Amino acid sequence: MKKPKLQDLTKRVPSNTGSDFLALAVSLAAFVFIFFVANSAFSLSMKIAGVLLVTVAYAIWYLSFFSRHPAEEMDLPEEQSETESPEIYFPEDIDSKLLALEEASLFFGASLKASDMFRLVTSRINEMIPFAVCALFLANEDQTKLKIIFSSGENSETLTNLEISSSKGLAGKVFKSGRSDIDKQLILDKISFPVETLSGLKSAIAAPLYRGSDIFGVLQLYGNREIVLGESSLRLLDAIAERFSPLLLSSLAFEQNLSSALTDSLTNLPNERAFYLVLENQIAESQRYRDERPLTVLTIDIKNFAEINQKYGHSTGDNILYFAAEVIKNQLRRMDFLARSMSDEFLTVLPTASEEITQEIIERLNNIFNTSPYEISPDNKIIVQLNYGTATFWQDGEIPHELLKIAHLRKQKQKTSDNSKIIQFPHKPSN
Repeated sequence: MKKPKLQDLTKRVPSNTGSDFLALAVSLAAFVFIFFVANSAFSLSMKIAGVLLVTVAYAIWYLSFFSRHPAEEMDLPEEQSETESPEIYFPEDIDSKLLALEEASLFFGASLKASDMFRLVTSRINEMIPFAVCALFLANEDQTKLKIIFSSGENSETLTNLEISSSKGLAGKVFKSGRSDIDKQLILDKISFPVETLSGLKSAIAAPLYRGSDIFGVLQLYGNREIVLGESSLRLLDAIAERFSPLLLSSLAFEQNLSSALTDSLTNLPNERAFYLVLENQIAESQRYRDERPLTVLTIDIKNFAEINQKYGHSTGDNILYFAAEVIKNQLRRMDFLARSMSDEFLTVLPTASEEITQEIIERLNNIFNTSPYEISPDNKIIVQLNYGTATFWQDGEIPHELLKIAHLRKQKQKTSDNSKIIQFPHKPSN
């Protein structure tokens, strides 16, 4: 799909064919009359008077005719083709705000998360086009769905994460056509969205977001009773979307790179670098409310993991790591933070967790692993067991490295005092 140029929608007024024929007929009649007078038998003075009379009359008629048929009805100059229209020129204050969006791409595009970039841009958009709601739709990989990943304004909580077919709603129409559009009565969205999400909204305009010649999303604005969105706003949104697209793409790429830098590729958990970032933040919170906000660091590893790798191979070992990561994550509280460090070790930040709460979490983990063996094959299952080490803020240390050192020492002490091996279910007898 070819990306359209930002152009004025006003079309050229076609020439009036009847008026053109009249002008040609009068001019021809004047020429014939002058020719007839010049070749007549009248005296020279009579011929001159007749020619002057016709010339003056023609000049008066000519001026009168073209005053009634202005220049916009004439053909366009050759350098402007019929299929091209003049580009829009916005007022100086709008141009300066559009330029600010382009400059933001240079300064922030590669250093802001997409959510932060959206907040920055929507505040700028609201200065140029007041809106009730601004919604950002992104297409999925196969371009069958459009999802609102960010929204701001009225109903933003109910709109965020809303997903529709890429052929539904105003956003779907714009996504498929590649051209901005307007829905003055929200007819398209009312049959595609839950009723409550559009409460108080009356109109919408939307513009496509391009990556090269491909559309990857749609930027849509909603108006309410006080805010009316019309054709002029639509043309301006086109210009905004053209400048917003590279900003958003840069932010998404930055976010992806940041996620890769802070994520363990095997388990999809945050890595040790992310763990330290979160732990430092949680320590700062606990320092402010030392007595009311306990904090515990929990280190975990798999008992006899080296033997598992040796007996079943590293591929099975990796699968067990992934299995353990999923089970641990599902047993933690929503506020807890789990990361993978190295080899078979996991690091956990437990905000507001006292020693008693930490022990409850450990018991819950032991129970679930004891009752949920890992299946190596249909005939061979093992129970994964864990080693633990804990350290509590203030009691055991006040900086990340101190807490982690104490937790490691306690985990190592548990390992040296526990000589148990992995529990393996016997093979089922073969028939």
